[in-house]
Amino acid sequence: MKLSKYYLSIFVCFTLMITSCGGKSKSILYKKEYTQEEKLALAESLSNGAGTDLYYQGAVGERMIIWEALKHNPEGAWGWREIGVPYLKRGFAHEASKYYSKAVEYDAEEWLGYKAYCWLYFYRDYERVINELDRYDAFTPNFVDYPQATSVDFMRGVAYLRLGKLEEAIGYLHKHLIDEKENTGAEYIEPKDYLMLGVAWYEKGDYVKALEVIDEGILHNDSTADLYFYRALASAKLSDVVAANTFLDQAEYYINNGGKNIRPYIEEFYAVYQQDVDQLRNELTGVKPVVEFF
Repeated sequence: MKLSKYYLSIFVCFTLMITSCGGKSKSILYKKEYTQEEKLALAESLSNGAGTDLYYQGAVGERMIIWEALKHNPEGAWGWREIGVPYLKRGFAHEASKYYSKAVEYDAEEWLGYKAYCWLYFYRDYERVINELDRYDAFTPNFVDYPQATSVDFMRGVAYLRLGKLEEAIGYLHKHLIDEKENTGAEYIEPKDYLMLGVAWYEKGDYVKALEVIDEGILHNDSTADLYFYRALASAKLSDVVAANTFLDQAEYYINNGGKNIRPYIEEFYAVYQQDVDQLRNELTGVKPVVEFF
């Protein structure tokens, strides 16, 4: 009986101690109150190496740290973008858009061009891409921006090309190529820059112009299957079967030897494959394609 009263006394004392510390029973006995400046500093520290660098992008640990940073600074644009990245790369467009839009909301000048780049290559939403690039470009009038190291004029040109608006596509892609020649040098321009403009002329039906652009591309990039393949296509349209076969052989060689325009995660625009070569070769020789049953 005495022992029971002893334990009851300990319980009462413990209850009184907790009550005197806060008026309620709490599991948290100490909580740091941060000033606004401290919250921003903590969010910055969490976002820039004090944890995020310990994990792969999209890992649970990284996301926990970013969410903690956003709790202290809900306007941290980088954090919202980073939360959206795993959704983007895995094809969850709705979720990715939600978080990327938050990043743009808090820092449009930093992230709007990047978002447009992602939507061009990952989701092929061309109307949105053009709209967002126009908004982004307005931040720096008379200056060509390069979000993700890609010219806004090049991206707009590709978007218009995919929409079938060929005049606009040719205008932007030509402007991009001229700027690159002046600022970078023709010998350093990527083959896809020539390819997209060549494809635009090809789609427009001006095969001579297409050949001019593609030949210039081949002059500076002589180991790219895509340029040789579209050179063969344009030659075939001009009834130059000998040239078409010659360039088709080159395209096939570089497809099989790593000289091909590719992009991580997703398919590149106007990518060329062995079946494309086979189909064109059959057309040039008059061989009917084999019917496959699935």
